[in-house]
Amino acid sequence: MKKVLIIYPHWPPSNLVGVHRVRLIANHLKGLEWSPTVLCVDEKDYEEPLAWETTQLVNPEVRVVKVRARKPLKIWGKRLVGDIGLRGLSALYQQAKCLLQEERFDCIWISIPSWYPALLGAPLSRRFDIPYGLDYQDPWVHEIPQERKGLNRATLTIGLAHLLEPIALRRVAFISGISDGYLAGIKKRHPRLKTIPFVSAQLGFSQRDHHIELPERKPLLSPEKHSFVYAGAHWPMGAPLFSLFLKALQQLKTKELISTKLEFVFIGTGSDVSPSIAEQARTLGIEDMVKEHRDRISYLEVQQTLREADGALVIGSVEAHYSASKIFQCLLTAPKVLGFFRPESEATQILEIAGANQYLQPYRPNQPEEELVDQISQVILRFVSPKAPWHFHMAALQPHSAEASAQKIAATMTAVCNSNER
Repeated sequence: MKKVLIIYPHWPPSNLVGVHRVRLIANHLKGLEWSPTVLCVDEKDYEEPLAWETTQLVNPEVRVVKVRARKPLKIWGKRLVGDIGLRGLSALYQQAKCLLQEERFDCIWISIPSWYPALLGAPLSRRFDIPYGLDYQDPWVHEIPQERKGLNRATLTIGLAHLLEPIALRRVAFISGISDGYLAGIKKRHPRLKTIPFVSAQLGFSQRDHHIELPERKPLLSPEKHSFVYAGAHWPMGAPLFSLFLKALQQLKTKELISTKLEFVFIGTGSDVSPSIAEQARTLGIEDMVKEHRDRISYLEVQQTLREADGALVIGSVEAHYSASKIFQCLLTAPKVLGFFRPESEATQILEIAGANQYLQPYRPNQPEEELVDQISQVILRFVSPKAPWHFHMAALQPHSAEASAQKIAATMTAVCNSNER
């Protein structure tokens, strides 16, 4: 059996989305003749609230090694360096060296973001003559929305991305990613890498994740209302679609086509995007129908909330390569799903393949706003009807399962290792 060292700063009980990508892949590698060792930062150094119940989702056969990170750097009370990948970079490197000196690993797999651990691949590969791959859960280099351009943190982050990505990819042996769009961007920026393997593998899903009850959880939905839930981020590239969705709700309310016994609940949407969902709802006069719980809740709490809801909302991005990994979570858990994202998005393809596109509204950037609002309002009106039909083909999702994603990545690692041995 071959051995892979997986480097990713977060691990359960971390409640960040990226944890589940790495967890799901690691859980399935053992059955694919790969023994995973996960190198992460100790949860004592995480800044976000912990979700201890998610530790039960980890395959006990996965070996986990933890290191301590530096404390966040603050000057005059302002947080300058908080990224866990940067705070833990030195400790991760030292521990990786120890592991690679003590035992033989066949491959290293580093998932990003956090971006900074990607810089460990090249020096470890050179020192120990071992291939490494980078896994893109998000695009490292991307366009900044017009409204966020200027002398600010976003501009600095993208500037660093242009500088650091070529360094991180210097000796890379293969690249995996959640979206074909992410991989296409890398090939365009780094033409020399076109000869190495690229593998697209969705975040995927494990059906086991979706049937765990949390009896002591505090419900977020109003028992006297029919609830439709969005669980996820409210971020700059998605903000225009959220705005359109809320304007569609306003239109339906103004025309008295929708009941105030409905509620649209947005969970985990706290961010630096302004105005917030709640603020927009107040401005539009629909605050009696829209509820925002800005704090994240745990992965398993999201599952249970979606089971209790009347439907799930998946609102995407202005970007064509939006992958909407949450689409699987919603399909497997919620009674029905409404999707609103670019027609080129992989999420659109998934809904269409599964026959789950009854309430899919494409977002086309060049389409007039008034027309888009009219269209999404009609989709919402059909979606919230108690008699709204719903069906999808579970078998069609199997190629996107966590097991299928792990098979793709394992096959790529095996091919890379066999090529190195020749």
